Amino acid sequence: MLRIGADRRQRMKVVHVISGLDPRSGGPTIALFGLTKALVKTGTRVEVVGTVRSDPAADTAMVSELRSHGVDVKAIGPARGLLSRHPRIRPTLQAALAGADIVHIHALWEEVQHRAARLAYRAGVPYVLSPHGMLDPWSLTQGRLKKRLYLMWRLRKNLDRAAAIHFTSTTERDVVAPLRLRPPTIVVPNGIDLTEFEQLPPKGTFRARYPQIGDRLVVLFLSRVHPGKGLDLLVPAFARADTRGAMLVIAGPGEATYLSQVQQWVRENGLTDRTIFTGMLYGPERVAALADADLFVLPSDHENFGIAVVEALAARTPVIISDQVNIHDQITAAGVGQVVPTRVEDLSSQLTRWLGDPVLRAAAAERARPFVWQHYDWQQIARRWVEHYSRLSSSAGRREDGWGRA
Repeated sequence: MLRIGADRRQRMKVVHVISGLDPRSGGPTIALFGLTKALVKTGTRVEVVGTVRSDPAADTAMVSELRSHGVDVKAIGPARGLLSRHPRIRPTLQAALAGADIVHIHALWEEVQHRAARLAYRAGVPYVLSPHGMLDPWSLTQGRLKKRLYLMWRLRKNLDRAAAIHFTSTTERDVVAPLRLRPPTIVVPNGIDLTEFEQLPPKGTFRARYPQIGDRLVVLFLSRVHPGKGLDLLVPAFARADTRGAMLVIAGPGEATYLSQVQQWVRENGLTDRTIFTGMLYGPERVAALADADLFVLPSDHENFGIAVVEALAARTPVIISDQVNIHDQITAAGVGQVVPTRVEDLSSQLTRWLGDPVLRAAAAERARPFVWQHYDWQQIARRWVEHYSRLSSSAGRREDGWGRA
């Protein structure tokens, strides 16, 4: 299992495991999508094992694209129940582990992650666990009793047997520290595919699809339309702010009941004529929306990373985010946006300030792309991961907690 030299590292096999192979599943899936594509370009052999809720023969666009980039994808489904179980999980993982140097497990709470950790441990293959914010105190309070029971029943042992725990920021690492997990930690941010943003679409491309925008300023929310993302703050804050007649664009998928609730807030705040719901945006359409926005706003109650924040900056759009988005320190330090508490009055005040000051927006926009290119390029991040994988797989046989045992 020892890897010596660049030529050996290029033949390394890394198995990534996740529940949910659809970008609508949220951040962990999007992060896996970007990382695995970038890893293939380093010469790493990459296999993805993931569960799906539908027929796996009906490939999602994401699965098809991963395969087109050389990622070997094994989709298992339809997975059922609270833990997304399926009888093919165990044999598929066992086959994937053959010849694997390391396993990288994304997220925590479903059957596929548990089986991957146990099978890897028994096979002597080291594994890295990426909680993607699911161990943060806020996350653990959601469905608190079920998560506490699962932590005691299964998860704690899986966490403590990991070769390393991965966090996307020092903030995430520090808030998880009270759990006193045994493994060493790795802090590596998520990234974005910079090729999507090298040539931005012409200004006005997104606006042309929605002529009601005209030449008005655009405030963009692009994320899942989901409780905890801060729409309960954004809608009333937008209504109270002096927005210079700006339009609010809410872009993202949402469960019907909650989406209806947000639409009701829009009506109650008198914003029906100034709000556009686009649904989920993909590819160039998503980039065009980010590029045409004057401000990107994400006032989440909790956000482990916030990949759309980085994408907005790559499109030269300043951001306003809450202090519960874990990259808020980096945003403040780089001067590319504003961080606010999760209060309507603070958000409203900053919307008024930023929409009323084009010089402030232009200065932040000028700094945004260099900041992203320096810190969030998937290709640079993938090369860092190759080094981590190589180090962890090389040291596995010397561990005293069971690694290397058959």
